[in-house]
Amino acid sequence: MPAYAAIAVDMKDGIVVLEGPQSTMRGEQIIAEVHKDIPGKSIKYVFNTHSHFDHSSGLRAFVAEGATIITSQTNKGYFEKIFALPHTLVPDKLSQNHAKVKVELVGDKRVLTDGVHTIEIHKTQGSLHNEGLLFAYLPKEKVLLEADSFNPPATADAAAPPNPANALLLDNINRLKLDVETIVPVHYPADGRKVSIDELKRAVGQRATK
Repeated sequence: MPAYAAIAVDMKDGIVVLEGPQSTMRGEQIIAEVHKDIPGKSIKYVFNTHSHFDHSSGLRAFVAEGATIITSQTNKGYFEKIFALPHTLVPDKLSQNHAKVKVELVGDKRVLTDGVHTIEIHKTQGSLHNEGLLFAYLPKEKVLLEADSFNPPATADAAAPPNPANALLLDNINRLKLDVETIVPVHYPADGRKVSIDELKRAVGQRATK
């Protein structure tokens, strides 16, 4: 299974990691890379797109680091339950250091800013994939991170199969009037290419224009 993508944002008062996916091992790999690239700072927040196991199973590693989870308000009961359960079969760092689980909830929108960098978190209105599906947008960089709304094909020359979730993501981008140039799918394409908004538009069947 290909490793899932994440973004680290260097804020003045700490690092924000967008998505803690896949597994505790993947979470620890992301954390190691974050500390390598942004030394001397702690991870303040980890943003979670939705509660499905492959997008939340890496969160324990971030909680063990002291990070606060930012997730949809629809996940409150679920996260309270899973983090209260014992984790003894394969003990991890969290089960050993017993760090307190801190969760902050998002409704339709939340903005994080330090005056230089801004992260907008939005709910995907109308999602049938997950009721609390969120995506993150970096307005300065014109970058959008999303999960499961647009999973690009493995190579740029392969056609993306029709998917109503693609159209819904584009509808949400247009509804919010977001100036997106680059999309970072958590399920990143196998060829590692940069995914543009035009690629999403082509998948939806719209003319790709600047």
